Order: sequence, then C-alpha cells, then structure tokens
Amino acid sequence: MIFARNIFTHYVGRMFLLRFAGLLIFFVIILQMLDLLNRSSDILSAEGAGVDSMVRYVSLRAPQIISQFTPFAALLGVVLTLAGLSHTSEITVMRAAGMSVHRVLFPLGFVCALIALSHFVFHELVVVGASEELDYWEVNDYAAGLPPESETRTDIRITYDGEFISAASAARLDDAVMLTGVSIVDLSDGLISKTIEARAARFEDGAWRLYAVRTLDALTQEASYAAELIWTNSLDPELLFAMTLEPEQTSLPELAAQIRQLGQDRADTRGPMTQLLSRFSKPMATLVMPLLGAIAGFGVHRQGVLLARAVTGAALGFGYFVAENLALALGALGVVPAIIGAFFPLAIFMVVGFSIILSMEN
Repeated sequence: MIFARNIFTHYVGRMFLLRFAGLLIFFVIILQMLDLLNRSSDILSAEGAGVDSMVRYVSLRAPQIISQFTPFAALLGVVLTLAGLSHTSEITVMRAAGMSVHRVLFPLGFVCALIALSHFVFHELVVVGASEELDYWEVNDYAAGLPPESETRTDIRITYDGEFISAASAARLDDAVMLTGVSIVDLSDGLISKTIEARAARFEDGAWRLYAVRTLDALTQEASYAAELIWTNSLDPELLFAMTLEPEQTSLPELAAQIRQLGQDRADTRGPMTQLLSRFSKPMATLVMPLLGAIAGFGVHRQGVLLARAVTGAALGFGYFVAENLALALGALGVVPAIIGAFFPLAIFMVVGFSIILSMEN
C-alpha cells in the first residue's frame, strides 16, 4: 500500500512539475523576446555596445521574469494537470479506489511547497542583485564598460520636515554625500512659500551646502541667486538613503536595517514594511494554487464541462493575483496595516480553497 502511494505521488508530482517547468520556460522565452525587442535599440545605441550587451541584459532581466511568473505558471500547471487527469478518468479511478480529495492533491501541494521555497531562495540570492545591477545600468543608458556601482539613489522625491525635496541623484563619494539637480519646495502651512533650486548639494558639518542656488519667494515673486547657501533641514544622509531605498533591490537584512533607521527617525515605515513582508508572501502564493485549481479536476460533470471548470480554476487564481496587488498597494499607502496588506489575500484565498475542497469531498 505504501509502495502504491509512493508510485502515485511520484506520478502526479512529476506530471505537474513537467507542466510547471514547461509553462515557466514558455513565459520566460516569450516575455524576454518581447522585452528585448522593446529595449534593443536603447541597449545597442550605447557606445561600444554589441552582442555581449544584449546577453548581459537577458541575464539580468530573465531572473525578474522568472520570479514574477512562478506562481502564475504553478496555477496553470495545477489546472492543466488536474484537467488532464479528469479527462482521462484517472481521478475517477483514484476516487473509486478510496482516495480522498486531499490525498489526490497531496503531490501537487508537496511540489508547490518545494517551488515556493526555491522561489524565495532564488529571489533573495539572484533576483535582488540582478535588479539592482540592471537599474544602475539603465540609469547610465546601458553604457558599456560601466564601473562598479557605488551607493547611489536616482530620481529622488520625498516629503520631510515640511518640505518637498527632489533630486536627480544622491551618491556617497568617499566620506561625503552629494546631491545633483536639487529642488526644495517649502510647504509652510500646506502652501508653497518658497522654492530653492541648486545644481548640487553636499552634506558637511551636520548641514547641507547648496551650490549654484536660485531662490524664488512665492509671496513676493522675487528671485535671488547665490553661489552657495546653507540649507537647514533635519534630513541627514542616512535617513535620506533609508527613505529612498528600492525594496526590490535591497537584501532582507539591509531592508530590515533601513526600516529600523526610519523608525528611529520617526519617518513613515508603512511602505518598506509592506514590501519586506511581501518578500515572504509572494513566494507563498504558490501554496494556494492547488486549492484554487482543484475545481478543474474534481467538479461533477453535470455541473459543467471540463473546459468551464478549468477556466473557473484559472479565474480564481487570477482573482488572487488581483487581490494581492491591491492589498500590497493599500499596505504601502498605509490604508491597512503592513501585515494585512501582505498576508490578507493569502489567508482569505486559503479559506476559499479549503472550502472548495470540503464541498467537493462531501
């Protein structure tokens, strides 16, 4: 009996794993080709660019596509596997042999658990670094022979201490921090009272020194110019880099440290905390797919044709992805707590999936 169960587990698990791998490879090839066609002119327009630049782009972009579409491929893999077993009446034979719905789904759940774990490890070890390197390369117009990245931020837009601050870039240079293309809007009492524009800014002696400064007084509509100006704001470089971090390009330990830095400075941590928790919840989405796709294999024939059941299972999975993105957006905006934004869709669809299985079992 144990031997027969092992054969069944290997048979269904292998069938699902092959379908999952085939779908994931298909998605990666198609989406990578479309993305490469869209970006190829920009990549090849850089001086000294060639085939090696195209290969480098593929090597950096493909991990992002793999990570993004792993749960989606798992969903379709579950639906196709169960629909195929139902079409060949193998599920009918399994049920007639005394197997419960849970027993039939066990191999799919086991393989999905392995996929979820591999997805998490792959994202942390490969995707994070590739995303950071690709973003740095894109900012520098895909330049060939680009030197290694220093700690930089680009396209900065933050609100802090009653001011809206934007800058083209921020970079650590030896012991200094430099900003370029600086614009500071004073929002006193919710209204714009003054605007300061500077070619660059440097943090020294606990304050920011602006260079090539143009100041516009919103009340008098008068503009003034200065070679240098001290900008008095409690925004220090560590807080600046913490507030402008890119969660998808930051390792988990560094992201947790940045959140602690934001908390110490009483800055908003809702967005980064939601992103931190989503690094765990997104791989776990694969665990829900066998429950949502189960209807494709266990629906009673008089309740609908096989195609309709397969479409219903896929639609439930798509519904999960929509709810996940919506909840993460609400968590990042602070509308709901971070843990709710990251895990509420997972919990709700788990309940829905188990409810479907219990109804089919009965």
